[in-house]
Amino acid sequence: MAEHRGLASTKLRVTLITLTLCCLIGLTGCKLEEQKDAAVGKTPSLAEVTYDISTIHPQFKNRERSFNLSGRISAYTRADVRPQVDGIILNRLFEEGAEVEEGTPLYEIDPAIFQAQLEHAQASYERAVVQRKMAYKDYERFALLYKRRSASEKERDDALLAYELAQADEKLYQAALTSAKISLDYTTVRAPIAGIIGSSKITRGALVTANQSEPLATIIDLDKVYVDMEQSSLQWRKLREGLLDGSIYLSERAYDVSLYFEDGSLYDQLGVLSLSEVLVDEESGSLSLRAIFDNPDHLLLPGMAVVCKVNGGVAQNIMTLPPQAVMRDPKGNAYVYTVQNGRAVQTPVTLGELYNDGWRVLDGLDSSYEVVVSGSGSLRHGSKVRVVNRDGVDITLDSKSEQSPALPSSALPAASGLNQSAAVAPSGS
Repeated sequence: MAEHRGLASTKLRVTLITLTLCCLIGLTGCKLEEQKDAAVGKTPSLAEVTYDISTIHPQFKNRERSFNLSGRISAYTRADVRPQVDGIILNRLFEEGAEVEEGTPLYEIDPAIFQAQLEHAQASYERAVVQRKMAYKDYERFALLYKRRSASEKERDDALLAYELAQADEKLYQAALTSAKISLDYTTVRAPIAGIIGSSKITRGALVTANQSEPLATIIDLDKVYVDMEQSSLQWRKLREGLLDGSIYLSERAYDVSLYFEDGSLYDQLGVLSLSEVLVDEESGSLSLRAIFDNPDHLLLPGMAVVCKVNGGVAQNIMTLPPQAVMRDPKGNAYVYTVQNGRAVQTPVTLGELYNDGWRVLDGLDSSYEVVVSGSGSLRHGSKVRVVNRDGVDITLDSKSEQSPALPSSALPAASGLNQSAAVAPSGS
């Protein structure tokens, strides 16, 4: 009996311990559930997340128009050096890649045959001079005899014709002498222009011919260069229509051209548009433009690819939006986020051309709208927002209470700014 009572007592203790542990586990679970519910209660829903944003009120202003066009540099002055007489090259008289002046000797052609031709022409000319003098004396004699009735009129006329023929022969041989001198002078091939001479295409001992197709060398003047560009006929037509209807006018900077290298850096010289073709290329649908740039440091080399910003006048009283403010839906339609009652509202817009400071707004906005320009990447329609910067003015609570009082309404941008220009230089990228 004692053993049975001890066994029952042991089972009772185990049962009590088990019940106690279950109660403790239950209480712990309840506390964890309460803590979890409290944590969930403290996490706001996605719709209640507040996003900090910057906004602007888009204004109607005058904007400078410009076109970013791809261009290719070409030489302003280039000359191929070719011989003007036949012969053998005796010497090359220049260093390849050196700067040469106009008239600098470059090659020497064997002058022996041309020297002989010059001497022959000189002798023939001197003989013609003597014959002309003899013919003149004969003419004088027959003219005197004719006055004395000692010679006939025919003899006098024949003497006069012989003298005139001798004069013509003298001019003929004089021209031959001049030609021989020129040919001898051409045996020294000289630089036709000043500039930098390239590599020599021939060597000493080579036979060259007058006006051959292959140049001996090429000289390029790099003090100025051309930049050839292509502009779409649509851009050109819109510019012409704007000038005709008065919505665009030409400022003092009209047709100025800025040049950017392939890495985006700006060239420090400003170019001038010098040519606009009047024919549209049938394949590309574009017109050819050409600008002239000074190149004192020879940074621009023929063949380089560049990007040019061509000033295309000033468009009057238009509204633009910064590119970062414009979003696109899956169909490609443009929209922006505007702020209404502390919420972001997706607002469709119709855009036009891209100006220096952004896209032109054709429809969908006016100056009363507050458009999000920064922080819009995470926004959705109806998102709760807090404006921290409006029209370039920091309006956070700290800046209000500690830095300065709120600005008066007169300090904010006006709804219309026709006397201002929002033109800015394009980014280097």
